[in-house]
Amino acid sequence: MRTVLALLIAAAVAGAVVAGAAVAQSTRGTTSALEENRREARALAEMLDIPRQTEALIARMRAEIIAATMRTAELPEAEAAAIVDDILMPNFRARGTELVAEMVEPYALNFTITDLKALRAFFVTSLGQKLLRTQPIARAQGEQAGLAWGQRVFQDSVDRHADELRARGLKF
Repeated sequence: MRTVLALLIAAAVAGAVVAGAAVAQSTRGTTSALEENRREARALAEMLDIPRQTEALIARMRAEIIAATMRTAELPEAEAAAIVDDILMPNFRARGTELVAEMVEPYALNFTITDLKALRAFFVTSLGQKLLRTQPIARAQGEQAGLAWGQRVFQDSVDRHADELRARGLKF
């Protein structure tokens, strides 16, 4: 569990540092301009279904925390899940809007107000709507292709280095 928590903390700190650096380097000018970008970025985020994506991310975090709890405390999955769900997840869910804001911020920092409006205008076109509908499918297909590639390369690597791996006490 410490590993998962350490990773979450490290990711949050890294995100804050990157966001802070981006704000410091921003050429947008006034705070009100950045706030206008944030409003437009939030509207774009709704179109991109970022709130649902954050829910899925929290669900993946839950799974990782349960796995870490099982390893660390040597608990069965049901018991670890009950602990995570009863004690930790309510805070994650209560603070979900923070995660949405964190995921929207890069859009506000990296796109001008004109860019954000143009993106929103694109996503209401038939092609933009098609992209929104097909992107999850294309992403899943790409991930599957990447995993299949990884399995092929792994097996090739194991086959090429079988003697060395066995010499180090590994069996695949």
